[in-house]
Amino acid sequence: MTIKNRLGKLPLGIVDSIPTPESVFGISKLNLRNLVSKVLGPSVIAVGVAIGGGEWLLGPATAVKYGLGMAWIVVVSALLQTIYNISLTRIIMYTGEAPIVYLRRAPPGPRFWTIAIPLLLIAWGSWGLAGIASSGATALGSVILGRLPTAEDAWLVRGLTMIIIALCVIIVLFGYKIERTLEVVNWFFAAAILLTLLTLVAPLTIKLEVVLEALRGSINFGYIPPRADMSLISAWWAYTGLAVGLNFIFMNWYRDKGYGMGAVVGYIPALIGGKRVTLSPSGKAFVVSNDNVKTFKRWMRILSCDQWLVFFPGALLGMYLPSMIATSLLPRGQELPAWGVAAHVANEYAAVVGMWGYYLIGFIGFIVLFSSALGAYVDCVPRNLTDLLWTSKRVRKLARDDVRIIYYSILAAYVAFSVWAVHQAQPLVLVIIAANTANFVGLLVIPAVMYLSRQLPPEIRPRTWEYVLLIVFLALSAFFFASTIRTYL
Repeated sequence: MTIKNRLGKLPLGIVDSIPTPESVFGISKLNLRNLVSKVLGPSVIAVGVAIGGGEWLLGPATAVKYGLGMAWIVVVSALLQTIYNISLTRIIMYTGEAPIVYLRRAPPGPRFWTIAIPLLLIAWGSWGLAGIASSGATALGSVILGRLPTAEDAWLVRGLTMIIIALCVIIVLFGYKIERTLEVVNWFFAAAILLTLLTLVAPLTIKLEVVLEALRGSINFGYIPPRADMSLISAWWAYTGLAVGLNFIFMNWYRDKGYGMGAVVGYIPALIGGKRVTLSPSGKAFVVSNDNVKTFKRWMRILSCDQWLVFFPGALLGMYLPSMIATSLLPRGQELPAWGVAAHVANEYAAVVGMWGYYLIGFIGFIVLFSSALGAYVDCVPRNLTDLLWTSKRVRKLARDDVRIIYYSILAAYVAFSVWAVHQAQPLVLVIIAANTANFVGLLVIPAVMYLSRQLPPEIRPRTWEYVLLIVFLALSAFFFASTIRTYL
């Protein structure tokens, strides 16, 4: 049945009970082994995404130019994004809806959210994919050339960018569930990247004084160097972890994984290896009862493990390590080239350990940026636009109730636009544009999430401290966005 519930005027289906973790993941008992191998996972994709443009490009570029006295930005951004992610996913687990769908339940109403957010999402994603993929191509080009690419090598970088985008598209074609494919790929990427940095790169490069500077900067709250480029610093804030206000586009992985009521509504299957799945156009909530509330709180504990034990430390390590490595290798105050941040770090590392280090760092840079292009851009934009369009009866009829037709049609058009964008600006510039777009989106979405959280049944609403931290998150996102605007006025 459907009712007009507390989450707005749009109908929301009601079912008798919320599925248990055991029934969703086909296990007899939830233990540590099952938790790691079958239950946790969406945050692994997020970490693979997070160790990308911000960490490998903006982190080194900002830290080398201004030092690590601003490391507090990394800590605060990662902390507040984790709280924000939990707030977003709580609503997913109650409604079974992806955030881009349930945002239509918030003021000023469905029409605003159906028009405004997709336009911003397309603008962010198209420029972001071009920036991240071409930066990865720069790193790969440095391995092929054995030197830093220059403007004269733009033809090679752009050609490699096309190959990287094509490889990302190929990956999301396979698997029974696209979310699961991304999860498996990013388990490998995230583990390989962090282990390599921790064991082969950091011990040979990071200086003690840089570590101490980062520690002091982590508690140096509010410090920003005089006359700093606020567009660069704001982008650093935005791309620590995921993408501040735009984090909502990544959380629908929890829906497809089957967290809470996400297990009831369906998921987006892959084209090759997946089967036709009935994806509900609207969400389903559970009847509030003692048993259902207990089960929901179990899901919240699982979500907390996924966020605090995987995403939060991954976000910190992902930004701190490249920033400290770059700061230890490069002269302070240097402005890194827009065509070769990752490749420039590789060149300096080779001067310390030999030419093998050049190829190692260049290849790591390629893997880092490839994983970010795959999860953050190639999948997320088509996924979210598909979820939103799927609410239309006309669209579902056009696609013959096969959600894959919509997903892969959008993917084709989106990739075509990104290929055009590659030829319009340098990689670092594209990433900065995308990051500051994410700050702006936060000004719209964070208040909506706070509103919707207040409409949840009292038994599962967040506590007061969570609202307070979301207000802080909103204020800081507004500050960094406004600072960027002032930079160009």
